[in-house]
Amino acid sequence: MGNRYKKFLEWGISTFGVALLYIIGVLLFNETHPFSRFPMYSNFPNWSYSFYLTDEANEIIPFSSLETTGSSVGHLYGSVSDELNIPYGSFRESEEELQQIGDRMMFVLLESNELKYKYINLYRKGFYYQNDSIHDLTVLMTSYERH
Repeated sequence: MGNRYKKFLEWGISTFGVALLYIIGVLLFNETHPFSRFPMYSNFPNWSYSFYLTDEANEIIPFSSLETTGSSVGHLYGSVSDELNIPYGSFRESEEELQQIGDRMMFVLLESNELKYKYINLYRKGFYYQNDSIHDLTVLMTSYERH
């Protein structure tokens, strides 16, 4: 019976000890991740962008052929928008702004890669929720042709 009590006590200390340390961390560090009162993903915006490339035959070009990934291109969009001081999200970008962002993104994507395609289109596909359904809007951002 003493051994059983000892195991229960060790379990309680290890389990509740971790919780106690976390509570002390919250009190000491306040608004520093992971001790923030605000969850990292507490709300989601009503929009999402994804990007894709096509060739002259309108066939999808895998991002891997440019030694990148879709998520990296998504991050590139935000970085380039910030660099150009263009607010982005919720489909607020004008056609001219999308062209500027697209031209810069294309430059970054192609500067360190040998172009295997004669012609490339960069598209932004945006998704949003409205009237109990998800809608999408696809926009050609820019095109590039090798000379």
